[in-house]
Amino acid sequence: MTEIFLGIVQGITEFLPISSSGHLVIFDELLPEVNLNTNDIAFLHIGTLFSILIFYRTRILNIFNNFEVFKYYLKIITVGIIPAVVVGLLTPIQEIIDNSSQILIYTGIAYFVVSALLIFSEKINTKNVFSINEITISHAFIIGLAQAFALFPGVSRSGITLLTAMYIGVKKADAIYYSLLLGIPTIFGAWSLTFVNQSFEINTNIIIPTFAAMFTGILAINLLVKFTTNSKLQYFGFYCLLLSVVSFVIN
Repeated sequence: MTEIFLGIVQGITEFLPISSSGHLVIFDELLPEVNLNTNDIAFLHIGTLFSILIFYRTRILNIFNNFEVFKYYLKIITVGIIPAVVVGLLTPIQEIIDNSSQILIYTGIAYFVVSALLIFSEKINTKNVFSINEITISHAFIIGLAQAFALFPGVSRSGITLLTAMYIGVKKADAIYYSLLLGIPTIFGAWSLTFVNQSFEINTNIIIPTFAAMFTGILAINLLVKFTTNSKLQYFGFYCLLLSVVSFVIN
């Protein structure tokens, strides 16, 4: 039951701007009986990958119907994931953070910064917005740089890319879509690397929690779209602020 609960939590927190990794750090401290290894966590992420594919299935399929459109999306997605790939593969930052005795402090600081960005997100200038079809290479790279910060627990990958896209002028619905498109290769790549490093082992007990992550992930994307388009992201900001306090208190 604990694994299913964590699958549900993973599905919800992967897409809402409240950091799934930050929640896992806090739960690991509060619930010592939870003992998911990195391979199990990677499989939960595969569940959320399917959430994206299912939710945006029509738009994603349409990308493959036009070669010029496909090339454009391939370009902005590739550029968007380069910074995270470079930082993740060529620096030991993830290992340093994961093995640090101060990981709750890092998490608390990250949650505090993200909470401020979310709370003040409605101050973003929405007069000169543009669609996903107008994202340039430089736009994609800036959003990709922001995504690299999601290596820190407490920084939501979907949240930080969504906010960055909005801050540079991408309209809200398209900012969400592009943010989640970036998640497809990012999540799949992270899972593949972990799967290979774990010698292709599969824990059959994690299959049901993975489906739980997928179904709750679809619900979470719906919530993200609703809260973002209705200008209510600050509510997530207050929640992240609470988690920041919790991280500092239990450290």
